[in-house]
Amino acid sequence: MLALARGFQVLDCFAVARRPLGNGDVTRITGIPKATVARLIGTLVGLGQLRPVPQSERYELAPGVVRLAQAFLDGLDLRGAARPLLQALAEATGASAFLGVRDGSDMLVIEGGRARSPSALVLAASVGTRMALTTSALGRAWLAGADDATRRAALGDVADPGVQAALAMASRHGHVLSLGDWHPAIIAAAVPVRTALGEVVALNCGSPLALMSVERLQAEVLPRLHATAQALAACIGGVAGPALIQQNQPKETPS
Repeated sequence: MLALARGFQVLDCFAVARRPLGNGDVTRITGIPKATVARLIGTLVGLGQLRPVPQSERYELAPGVVRLAQAFLDGLDLRGAARPLLQALAEATGASAFLGVRDGSDMLVIEGGRARSPSALVLAASVGTRMALTTSALGRAWLAGADDATRRAALGDVADPGVQAALAMASRHGHVLSLGDWHPAIIAAAVPVRTALGEVVALNCGSPLALMSVERLQAEVLPRLHATAQALAACIGGVAGPALIQQNQPKETPS
């Protein structure tokens, strides 16, 4: 079991670095002994997860990782349900719309929709983009949709005023905003959705601030975003927005 965990730790090391690494690099990053790293990398090369970089003592991710990632994505039934809904939302708003899942301290975009108009207010993001859990609309929506214990575990010792304000907004309206918090030039809104299996995901819609006002985001985009989240929840047997937030509220005990 320890060897398996260390193998995934090594793979994650390459995924985060996004560049070729040598045995010493992996040891320095992970703390795993160099001899163990050498054995693990040899095994991962044999399994097609890593490959040697020619004329170098370094390694990089190999196509076997893509197969694992594709299997993960293909196994998420909600992607197929979300795809046409996100595209319709993007077309209706002239903006960008994404579906994200939590991955550690980030949100990982797993599906998206973009308006086809040349003047679309699209964001420079795509499937595979990572957005910070505490500052992005996707991340704040996930935090709002998670139960208290899961949220606390995800945040750890982080005490972010922006997160607390977002959670308060979610408790009132079932959505969150990120107005330049994730990126100073980007505004976005997001709504949490819980699947029938209990997984919390998030839908967002956003735009460069230079091309969409906060007023339009709130008046025009938010109603459509809520409708999209409700439609997705209906498709997958889940719950979204205000109903999900309400379920997460502490239950009053009879006096």
